[in-house]
Amino acid sequence: MPFAEPLELGADWAKPDAVVVLLHGGRQTPEEMGSLAMGLGCPNVRYIVPRAPDGGWYPKSFLDPFEDNQPYVNDAIAHIASLLDMIRGKGVALDRILLGGFAEGACILSEFLVRNPKSYGGLMILTGGLMDHTAIGKRPGSGLLAVPTYVSGSEIGEEVPVQRIRDTIRTLQAGGALIRSHIFTERPFTISDEEKVEMRKLILEAIVAAEA
Repeated sequence: MPFAEPLELGADWAKPDAVVVLLHGGRQTPEEMGSLAMGLGCPNVRYIVPRAPDGGWYPKSFLDPFEDNQPYVNDAIAHIASLLDMIRGKGVALDRILLGGFAEGACILSEFLVRNPKSYGGLMILTGGLMDHTAIGKRPGSGLLAVPTYVSGSEIGEEVPVQRIRDTIRTLQAGGALIRSHIFTERPFTISDEEKVEMRKLILEAIVAAEA
């Protein structure tokens, strides 16, 4: 599946303090995610926002049988991996690279992480979770050891049931991720101001840790 060039914003490539890859949701545009990213107020950060083909990362519900959303999921995972190779090729250390996603983007990111557990600078999974139920609860290697991870969701979420989010937290913890989670009681299907605060905090903490 062909992917268009991602949206790139923020600091130039000379020497960014961090590079953040953000996967937009199925009801978002890359430009909307990019605007959110720039509004976080993190200085000297480069943002990469991949573009999902036709606006969505996969065609059916993430609760449908995993095979029903193939080969779209595997194609998206391969695309993320290629973007990471590009970023590393520019001399950016892995602990200065953060990955995040909302809704469909967060589901794709969750699948990427269990296949590619590494020492990223930080992870942000906003209203999403694992699609492949056979991976739930299994230890995805130890590559995520001590990786700061923020996971959010809502008790009223129908698109992504809260139990799947909790299952995803459990799975990432099995891989060593340091989870900070926020399950809202009645938050609608959006990225709230509280979540933006947590995103900013995670990015800035990753920069401080990388400088140490």
